[in-house]
Amino acid sequence: MAELRIIDTVGRSFGLLKKDPALIVPFILPALFPIERMISNGLMLLVVLGPPEPPSVRSILLLVLYFVVGFFFGAWASAAAIFKVTELEKGGKMGLQEALSKGLERVPKLLVPAMTGLALYVLMTVGLTIAISPYISVGTSLPSQDVSSPSIVLQVGVGFLVIIGLYFATRLRLYGPASVLERNFGLKTSWRLVKRKWWKLFAILLIFGTMAAIVSRIPVAGVYLCGLIVDPLTAIAITLVYFRLREARSSGEEH
Repeated sequence: MAELRIIDTVGRSFGLLKKDPALIVPFILPALFPIERMISNGLMLLVVLGPPEPPSVRSILLLVLYFVVGFFFGAWASAAAIFKVTELEKGGKMGLQEALSKGLERVPKLLVPAMTGLALYVLMTVGLTIAISPYISVGTSLPSQDVSSPSIVLQVGVGFLVIIGLYFATRLRLYGPASVLERNFGLKTSWRLVKRKWWKLFAILLIFGTMAAIVSRIPVAGVYLCGLIVDPLTAIAITLVYFRLREARSSGEEH
């Protein structure tokens, strides 16, 4: 098998989705729960508008339920997509019902690494929000040049924290297929496989991240379309990268 290539992986992701459009179906419900988008928007509103009024207990419970349900459906969709991509790579095609059934069995194990991934995302989002907060005000004016040293030190520290979080998030990004297809949580496997291939995986994720940012700007349906189209493509690409790096390591190419 050829070396991991960025454009080839992206192209093959589109190709597999075209070959088996049913890969979109598991993401129909998760697309209704754009958890990461809600987190980033919520933090941005917190910076712009300030702390809101304390929510009621009922509102908190509904929000928690929303996140739990969305998190569950997201993990289930990812597991089902991984099984379908695995079968496509073998030259076959797994039925949707079978993929959903097998994926449901993997959800409990997948939740642990998925929560780790979400925690890293929240860490990076908080860091970015703090870093750009001085530039966001009612007048959207840039901060004056007489910024205090503590403020500069804080922004540099936060920037460093974001970079570290981004590095860890990318190194652990293959947890999905590793957890679903192996007998572990996938974090250690992902960390090992991505070694020396960090930039390539980051570039692939950046392409789909940029695509998500563009699609999500479509009025009304943008966020839903992002979860319905970009998320399946990302799941396919991640699974393809996992297969390539696992095969390369087995054959000794990564040493």
